[in-house]
This record gives sequence, C-alpha cells and structure tokens, in this order.
Amino acid sequence: MRKWVAAFLSAFMLTWMFLSVKAETVIPDGMLMLENIIASYSETEAVLSDQLLVVQNEVNFRTAPGGKVLGRLQEGDLLDCLDEIQYKGDLWYFARSAEYGEGYVICTFAKPVWNNQIRPLSDPRHVVTDNMLLYAYWMGTYQIDHGLSVIETIGSDRQLNIAPLSVRGNASVLPEDMKIQLVLKLFEYGLICRNAAFDQLLNDSATFSEKNDLAVSVLRKHYGTDDIWEILSGQSIVPFIHKNDLHTRPEGPVSGRDQELAHAVLKKIVEEH
Repeated sequence: MRKWVAAFLSAFMLTWMFLSVKAETVIPDGMLMLENIIASYSETEAVLSDQLLVVQNEVNFRTAPGGKVLGRLQEGDLLDCLDEIQYKGDLWYFARSAEYGEGYVICTFAKPVWNNQIRPLSDPRHVVTDNMLLYAYWMGTYQIDHGLSVIETIGSDRQLNIAPLSVRGNASVLPEDMKIQLVLKLFEYGLICRNAAFDQLLNDSATFSEKNDLAVSVLRKHYGTDDIWEILSGQSIVPFIHKNDLHTRPEGPVSGRDQELAHAVLKKIVEEH
C-alpha cells in the first residue's frame, strides 16, 4: 500500500509540475506583437471613439470641473463623450450620462472606448492600448521624417530621442500643417473622443487657417497648450505618448506587456531609419 501511495503521489507531483510549467505566463515578443497589431489595422481607416468607460466605482460626475456633484458613476458605466476641457492642469471630459444628463468627469477615472469595443480595463496596469502604440509608431515615424527627432548612438545602442534644444527653438522646422495632422491622428486613434472638430478638419471647403485654428483649440483643450515641443516632451511610458493620453494616474504601475510593446515601437522605428 505504501508503495502504491508513494507512486501515486510521485505521479501527481510530476503532473502538477508539468501543468504548472505549461500554465506559466510568458510575455510574447514585443516586436512580433507590434507587427501583428499594425497588420490588424492595415485596412482600417480610423478607430474613432465617441464613448467613455468609467474605470472606478463612486466617481464624481459634476456640473462643472471641480463643481457640484450631480451623482456618482460606477465602474463599467458608459458615457457619451461630448468634449474636453482643461481645469487647473487636469483634463476633464464633458459627457452625457443616461442617469444624470450632461456633466464632467476627470480623465483619471474614465477612458475612451477604443475602436468602439469595450476592452478589459479591470487591471490598472493596462494603460497602453493597441491604438496608443499605433499612434506612437505614427508619431515616431513622422518626427523622424520631418527632423523633429534624432537617432543617437550611445555605445553599441541606437536610440530615438526628441530633437535637441537647438532644433526645438527653431519653429521653422515644424511642418506647417503639423498641428492639423497631429489632431487628426489623435482623433483617428481614439486618444481624443470624436466630436464636431474632427468632421470640420476633414471638410475640404475649410481653409488652412480655419483648420489650423481649430487644431490649436483642440490641442489646448487636450494638453493645455498648443506648443508642439511642450507636447512632445510631455511623454510618459513610451516617447510620443503624452501623459494626458494615458487616461490614468501617472503613478500607476505599468505591466510587462506594456513595457515590451513600448520598447518594440522604438526598436522598430530605429531599425527602419
């Protein structure tokens, strides 16, 4: 009997060890994942968002930024996103709630619904989405192509950096339509919820001046400034993603997947140039 028990326990332990190894979480190669993400959106013209998803319970929904509380929103609530506004250095959403009507919620407690799909947001580490990485890839490539970023060699490594201060001070290096292009991409990748400004920027009858003024207005609402260099240097987890685009608390943890993909974005851009 003892031999049988010992054999059974031994087989059980071997089986448990095998299943444990098989179940171990392995972070896939970031570059491969990025290639798959880019390929999956290759035929997608836009990934617009027009809704917000509340990501925490008991979130204040106010009559104005910092104003009287209309009611409290719960994790998972969906809001129609109408506009954005800056208040005391924070980004607030002007939104419509089915329960409370129109009001304001701070961006740390609500995120755009990317690609018109509700992504799992229960884990606070998942602050970088596929859309953000596609936007970062576009932004990195755009900056390199227009001389707004430089690739520097440090030892045996090549890395991408925002252009030096000597270049930043020269406004003439900025493409004339950069603010328009930047805002269009922010809309297209869902970092800014779609509103009337997006349609106006696509309006062929609007003049360049009208579109540029509109882009300036959108940037000031989203970032608190339309200064391109200030926006580009206000990065967070990965260069080219501004802290306001994370729609999360700056001190929040970053998952291994996010870090892996962020590095893959930089690596891919550097290798292509």
